[in-house]
Amino acid sequence: MASFKREQALVRHLLARLGSNDAATYDPNAAGKETGVDVAVRIADDRIVGVQVTEVDPYALPGSARAQEKSVAKTAPGKPYGMWGLNDPSVVLDAIARAITRKVEIAAKHSFDGYNEVWLLLCAGIPEHGATVSTFVMTPWLSAEDLNSATDSLLQGSRYDRCFLLPILGAEQAFYPWSKPLRWEKRVKLDDIRDVPHAAYVDSLMKAAEAGDWREVDRLCDEECREVLAEMRRNP
Repeated sequence: MASFKREQALVRHLLARLGSNDAATYDPNAAGKETGVDVAVRIADDRIVGVQVTEVDPYALPGSARAQEKSVAKTAPGKPYGMWGLNDPSVVLDAIARAITRKVEIAAKHSFDGYNEVWLLLCAGIPEHGATVSTFVMTPWLSAEDLNSATDSLLQGSRYDRCFLLPILGAEQAFYPWSKPLRWEKRVKLDDIRDVPHAAYVDSLMKAAEAGDWREVDRLCDEECREVLAEMRRNP
């Protein structure tokens, strides 16, 4: 089970993406009573939002890639390391649906009394040594339509008012919000026009995927992961 401090940090990432940095977050289970909420948020209009948090494991066998990455990371303490990222969209969608199903079942057991809304936050691309690659989701070919097909029916029948898929590290800074009336949307924060190397990377990745050159996709993903980890070491 993840610590409150870790889950709070992930929720703060979400609030920053929503432009709600002034929202207050606190531990709803501090008194020892399980509320079904991982992080409580008091937003600007004094509404109280309960957030359940989960980290996406985009692999067919949950935990296998994380264990492998942690093992690789131990051989390079404090240094960049290499590992293949997953690039099969169908496997990623299945993993996201699996994570949502599990959380929907947990949410159904709680009343969420005292909360104006309940949100589900799915995080990917966790910027942590030993977890970055095994939670990395390749968003250039993950569309809102794909997510709606795989998970909208699950969410429509759930206790959640909103759901978010937030890749903290990613190729295009994509962000996916869901609500019952609007369903899934995909939003991309455009790179600064001066960020030519990163723009070139995304362009190369898209061309390789469109051509079905998965060897080149794997090479580009591996190169990007190495660069991300190197940057994390330079700017801890």
